[in-house]
Amino acid sequence: MKTKCAKALLALICLVTISPSVVGQHFSIYGDQNKPQDVFFVTDYAVFRSDSTDGGRLEVYYQIHNPILKFVEDSGLFVAEYLLKIEVLGKDDTLVGSFRRNREVKVPTKNKTRSHYDYRTNQVNFELFKGKYKVKFLLRDFNSDVVIERDFDVKVPDFNHKTAKLSDIELVQAAGAIDDKPSKFDKGNLTLIPAVSSDYGDNNAWKLKYYTEIYQGQDSADEIRVETVVRHRLRGMLYRDSLTSTFNSGIIRELREISLDRIKPGDYELQITLRGKRNKKIDVKHRDFSMLWSERAYLKFDFNTIIRQLQVIVTSDETKELKGMENYEDRVKAFDEFWYDRDPTPGTPINEVKREFYRRVRVANANFRVFTRDGWKTDRGRVYLLLGEPDQIDDYALVSDSPPYQRWHYYHGSRARSFLFVDFNSDGEYRLQYPLDGLNLRPEF
Repeated sequence: MKTKCAKALLALICLVTISPSVVGQHFSIYGDQNKPQDVFFVTDYAVFRSDSTDGGRLEVYYQIHNPILKFVEDSGLFVAEYLLKIEVLGKDDTLVGSFRRNREVKVPTKNKTRSHYDYRTNQVNFELFKGKYKVKFLLRDFNSDVVIERDFDVKVPDFNHKTAKLSDIELVQAAGAIDDKPSKFDKGNLTLIPAVSSDYGDNNAWKLKYYTEIYQGQDSADEIRVETVVRHRLRGMLYRDSLTSTFNSGIIRELREISLDRIKPGDYELQITLRGKRNKKIDVKHRDFSMLWSERAYLKFDFNTIIRQLQVIVTSDETKELKGMENYEDRVKAFDEFWYDRDPTPGTPINEVKREFYRRVRVANANFRVFTRDGWKTDRGRVYLLLGEPDQIDDYALVSDSPPYQRWHYYHGSRARSFLFVDFNSDGEYRLQYPLDGLNLRPEF
């Protein structure tokens, strides 16, 4: 795309962000990598000691985002309906637990139907004996008749142990004191809303909040040493603390948080280790999480990349105020001023255009990376930054007489656009073909 078109394309971003196009139209830009349901239908679980069985309480968490559902207009509202079914299978695939829920979702605007920030989080608990299980999810969208299935294996350990034992680690989105009405989110005197996604750095999520339970063993030790470590696969250990906790009625409940303010984007592991007498390791639990590239991360760790990304949507002259700034505070001030001038709803807490732009950067990096080249730098990534999700994709990954190729169709806006990307070397690098602006190509309906 020519830079002289940048202002018009930035306006198009505003149009796409504020007035999304076809309601509930489903698409796949992710090829054989991550499917949209991996982004918009998220599941997780944790196992704790059961109070009612000689085993454990399996807590299953799920999060359903609006873009995965098809909404239809009804009496001025937009309505989606879906079925969620969860089954827990034991030995020989015997059904030992199930959950079924029909849900209707109503939103007031088309914008809400495709908002990546509108979702529902829920939790389902199963009381199980120790052993190995398979958990199966089924999500059926009634308006599109699309079915998404997912499963994972779970092990419920023996919590009746000689030495102290750890529960799984639950990532926490929000926590508060319990009220008079019992809730499935209650643990001890706390109500904990799970953070189903293990991604941080977005939406000011710069604290790793987590919950664990420690169960006193039969040896009746009154204290236990708890060691907490955060490490990166290549950069090694980045955080460590160690403290002594005292058992109260046979259980220690710990809700803790770790600041991620100085941790660079990447994949990390949280490790919690119990140590007994003479520092002997008794039990250990691991939990993976990721720090995403966000505007704040770029400001702190890679400011030049911020400028190059913005030049996809504006001219070089419009970023000249940002260039050459070494001081973090000056960067933040200039960056905020840049986006303030492009805020469609000044005076509100959220700049919708900025938030949407950096969401697109993350999606592009996650799905269009080629070897060590960031996804936003590729042809598909740059088109995605400009226009967002296509309304339709024709994906020809296996073609006998030609290299793999994709056509992306955009039907919203003032003119329909159709982009052709070809993977000439079959290495995942899809090159944009003429016409580069996506015009003058008849859309294939």
